[in-house]
Amino acid sequence: MRCSLAAFACSVAMAACGGTTTSAPVDSEPPRTTTIAPRMSDGILRVGLLVPRSGPGATIGEPLVAIVEAAVRAINDNGGVNGVPVELFVEDEGGDSATALAAIDTLITGDSVDAVIGPFSSSVALSTLPTLLTANVGVCSPAATTASLTNFPDRGMFVRTSPSDSLAALAMAQEVARTGIRSSVLAYPDDPFGRDFATDVRRALGLEGIAIVSEIQYDPGDDDYSEDVATLTDGSVVTLIGDEESGARFLSTTLTTFADITVVVNDALARADLSSDPIMETDGRAAITGVAVDAAAGFDDLYATLQEAGLELPPAPLGPNDDPFAEPDVAPIPLATAAVDCVNLIALSSLATQSDDALVFMNEAIPTSRGGSACITFDECSALIAAGLNIDYNGPTRLLALSPNGDPSIATFVTFGFDDSGKAVYRTEIGVVSAP
Repeated sequence: MRCSLAAFACSVAMAACGGTTTSAPVDSEPPRTTTIAPRMSDGILRVGLLVPRSGPGATIGEPLVAIVEAAVRAINDNGGVNGVPVELFVEDEGGDSATALAAIDTLITGDSVDAVIGPFSSSVALSTLPTLLTANVGVCSPAATTASLTNFPDRGMFVRTSPSDSLAALAMAQEVARTGIRSSVLAYPDDPFGRDFATDVRRALGLEGIAIVSEIQYDPGDDDYSEDVATLTDGSVVTLIGDEESGARFLSTTLTTFADITVVVNDALARADLSSDPIMETDGRAAITGVAVDAAAGFDDLYATLQEAGLELPPAPLGPNDDPFAEPDVAPIPLATAAVDCVNLIALSSLATQSDDALVFMNEAIPTSRGGSACITFDECSALIAAGLNIDYNGPTRLLALSPNGDPSIATFVTFGFDDSGKAVYRTEIGVVSAP
């Protein structure tokens, strides 16, 4: 299952960043407005799914429609929320904020949704959240990871179920610490994505006791990074933030220039096309360690649950699969567990508060994910609520726990390297808990 996991996990990064590279500026779209009609509480929980069904994110977004529909079906087969079936409305996020805002206008004004699952793109989330929050709509994103959302003024109305870049930074710092070298050069693109991510990496390296000896801000548009890497020395560890294009060029220049250097990279580098890069024919490729979210975590359990809900899926793997490098019969669907976590968090919060008003039930979203009786599925959790108990919804990964700012505080990541063909390959798993 794991040999293609790194590339699979990085398809999540592409969806989260809303474009073909993770270095797309998160502040490139100006805020826009829509016409908002007043919302009324009527006892029916209406949920909008804002998923990319066109543009570069469609290959990630389209399979999630069936996943979320099955999750809602499972809830309704279990009695719905507060005795009423949940209603689901699906709109296309597209590839930019203009398309997303038009979809949001339909969800708010036409469908009167109480909550939205999405946006998926970080840049779209930053530019559309004000519209959703002004309408008092609850928001749960299964994909937007940018650190810029960590302290967004959301009045407690926004949560997300995929680990943020802050957790990814902690995982990268752990890998730097494992080299045994207590210092690192930090290299990152000079754009909003790179600068925000670098802030988290600085803090994470400091928590590991790793000194940053220098920083390199490189221009993603440059073709030649020889001058940028000239300050490095053999024996160095480089913590590299980048995308699959400019980041890959910086990586190649570094390893071509120096014979003894270690580079720890973020998830987007797993998408890099290194098949024709000379470093793949040398020992240099062994000096690369990548870190990516384990986006397949919990998928097997989710797969079984959705089959019970009647979703038509390919045949499940036969028998136990103890070999982490074996290919699965069923390929994990990127962001499936995170999307279902959003569905269940919203529904369970509404059930616990007996309200379809997001101003009420979103206050329960974070407590629902921690501090009560543990449960995995909606039916398990709803039974505990019916018994008068507080719940700790852990989801298919059994790890979901939101911090006070609405971000996941625990996550598993995978490390990856590259084979001689330039393909990202799984190495091992690491766990990360957010720093206080």
